[in-house]
Amino acid sequence: MTDTMDATAFTRGPAAALFSSYVAAAAISAASELGILDVLARQDCYDIPAATASAGLDETVVRRLLAALVWAGAVRVERDEAKPGPQFDALYAARGYFYWLVRGCGGLFSDAGAAVSAQRVGEFYTRDMRAVAIGSRLIGDALVEPLFDEILDGLHINMIADLGCGSGQRLLRVADRHPKVRGLGIDIAPQAVELANLSIDQAGQAHRLTVVQGDVLDLGAFDPCTEVEVVTCVFMGHDFWPRERCVAALSSLRRAFPNASQLLLCDVVRSDCAPGPDTGIFTLGFELIHALMGVYLPAREEWLGAFADAGWELVRAIDVAAPPGCVLFDLRPARATAR
Repeated sequence: MTDTMDATAFTRGPAAALFSSYVAAAAISAASELGILDVLARQDCYDIPAATASAGLDETVVRRLLAALVWAGAVRVERDEAKPGPQFDALYAARGYFYWLVRGCGGLFSDAGAAVSAQRVGEFYTRDMRAVAIGSRLIGDALVEPLFDEILDGLHINMIADLGCGSGQRLLRVADRHPKVRGLGIDIAPQAVELANLSIDQAGQAHRLTVVQGDVLDLGAFDPCTEVEVVTCVFMGHDFWPRERCVAALSSLRRAFPNASQLLLCDVVRSDCAPGPDTGIFTLGFELIHALMGVYLPAREEWLGAFADAGWELVRAIDVAAPPGCVLFDLRPARATAR
């Protein structure tokens, strides 16, 4: 600290704003989980005493959550009513990112100091995979899922497989838009599989959609599914890496789904740009959390090389603005290896 710096200068200004931003992020995540943000989006008003009593919430705690949202510009509070603030629309649109960050990955971020240890072995971290699945769904709803809708609407298919299906919402979306299409979902996380099957049962689609627990990196345990024509994989492709394992996993997809004529793989690629004022909302959190987990994030060019070596031909790469760095790779089995 310089001699001329006020010893208490940090209590206001950038350092204080970073501290309050952390609190506000937690408040946005909680308000999303509690449905407060949805009420404000639908009704433009949240009656604090009535709504908290009806939902069995502690009114004092809710008021402190709302105070953090006031600081963030998300809401305005007038006595017993909260109303949308000037930043509400933007923060509501971004709620999935905050839920992923705080509820899904908050435990690992809290243990970041320990996770940096070079002696990381075994199950050295935990994440709330149910929250990660929900957050990922909300993140994808803005642009990713509509892009999939557009592509799939142009196809005539009978069955689709969704790898790392998370909450199962993509399969439900496909089933809703294509009444004759059946779907298979595979996810390694028991919490996500439970959530997906619950959603499928509630939607009355269990006769058309099946979600099973399994490791998409090791599909040798599954009998080849000859009925699948299109394979989708969203926001989990980086789990295939490092490169040798990625090539092996992508190659195994052609054996597991021998009649699949299309692979739609959508993922966030590594950014090699220095962080700064224009860094996107997801980039720092996404790249740090995967570094903490010991997961390698490939750059765009690395994906292209892996596809070629695994026998997949790139038809097109579609850049998606949100989340930042997101690319949808549209692939076909290469002619020399197509079956």
